[in-house]
Amino acid sequence: MFLALTLIIIILVVLAYLDTKKPKNYPPGPRWWPLIGSAIEIMEARNRTGYLFQATAELADKYGPVLGLKFGRDKLIVVYGPEAIREFLSSDDLAGRPHDEFYRMRTFGKRRGIILVDQNFWTEQRRFLLRHLREFGFGRKSMSSMIEEEAAHMVEYLKETILHHDSVVFSIETIFNVPVLNTLWKIIAGIRYHPDDERVKHLMAIMSKLFGTVDMSGALFSRFPILKYIAPEMSGYNLMVDMHAQIYEVIGKVLKEHKASHNPNDPRDLMDVYLTALKSDNPGESFSEQQLMAVCLDMFMAGSETTSNTLTFGILYLILNPDVQAKARDEIDKVIGKERRPNLDDRPHLPYLECVVLETLRMFTGRVFTVPHRALKDTYLNGYLIPKDCQVIANLHGVMMRPESGFDDPEAFIPERFLKDGKISLPDNYMPFAMGKHRCMGETLARANVFLFLCTMLQNFQFSIVPECPPDMQMFDGVTPAMKHFKARVIPRS
Repeated sequence: MFLALTLIIIILVVLAYLDTKKPKNYPPGPRWWPLIGSAIEIMEARNRTGYLFQATAELADKYGPVLGLKFGRDKLIVVYGPEAIREFLSSDDLAGRPHDEFYRMRTFGKRRGIILVDQNFWTEQRRFLLRHLREFGFGRKSMSSMIEEEAAHMVEYLKETILHHDSVVFSIETIFNVPVLNTLWKIIAGIRYHPDDERVKHLMAIMSKLFGTVDMSGALFSRFPILKYIAPEMSGYNLMVDMHAQIYEVIGKVLKEHKASHNPNDPRDLMDVYLTALKSDNPGESFSEQQLMAVCLDMFMAGSETTSNTLTFGILYLILNPDVQAKARDEIDKVIGKERRPNLDDRPHLPYLECVVLETLRMFTGRVFTVPHRALKDTYLNGYLIPKDCQVIANLHGVMMRPESGFDDPEAFIPERFLKDGKISLPDNYMPFAMGKHRCMGETLARANVFLFLCTMLQNFQFSIVPECPPDMQMFDGVTPAMKHFKARVIPRS
């Protein structure tokens, strides 16, 4: 008995020691401890700085632009700095997507969707989706019309709310959620929701909570799987399961209605086209009804959350910089006037507003991480070994908010930085939608949304600080940055 116990202790000690050993030529970073990896130093830096993007930026200053970490059982590389990020995003060897349980649990325990898949599966689905999204307006003039219509609905909703409630104070952190969702959901499922739709508002609230609980490196229960059994609430596991179940319930209802009224000769939206493909003789190995639902999930979550949060950042910086707001509004008044709706054809004639959009995107994406990549084989980055299946993410603060990235006074909101001799000029390191194979496929819609919503809002309203509730610049530290407790006075222009 004693010998057996001694042997077990020796084995555990050896395993604990091996758990602290880094692979040869692994990127430098904090010390690894048994079971928890480098979690202690990461959490200390996160608590000290307030945010994971600042914590990893601080550690990158200490250890270098390619930061080697370990959370629980998972190895994670954080890339920081312009040269390293460009090398990373250009590498075919690092163009995979993670495939562990945390990411599979979103999509029926399998690799499904469009954001977190790779290789042939991703290529086939992306090609199909982009081709048919264009048919329903994606990147075309009709897309502008859809956004114009949604922005006009939002203007009327705000004016009616002000009239009926005798209040001009709005919680800006949620105001764009449903309208932005509608611009994408109309293309996907032919549906638009009213801003007061309680079901959708509830889903958006849960989604915001989830996005504030997990981050691009995963969640507590993914790094330490035992937590989903002993602390499912605290670790975010219950929230993750509940959120996806509710969204799938909504998607499933819409899909059922589409199947009942589906006419392959008269497709109404992307969902109809996909159902037609499923009924064809040779749809392709990556096509399935589960895949369709997973694609809708990805677009529902990613398409609405990131763009609405970007617009919130835009309004925040406009009320903090009233001179910028006034200059952009004057340009709109001169080019468009106060009666005609703005459209995307106006963009070349509104260079200052376009610079406001560019600066808004810089301020937002300068606080985000890219979607995780995966090493498809043992490879090298900046001279360091990246083991096969290791997760790699880029902290875009390193290219958007650092002086060495080409931005003077990067913490200041200065739209004029993009104007050179009256023309818009972008530094090489300006990459709000990343770059390479996995450059954001929703970039066209996102840029159009931010431009047209900001333009329409400035044409119709003045935004200012609520003196008793000024913005405190506090953000949720999750998948994407989101402002906390942000209200603004929204005054209709006469």
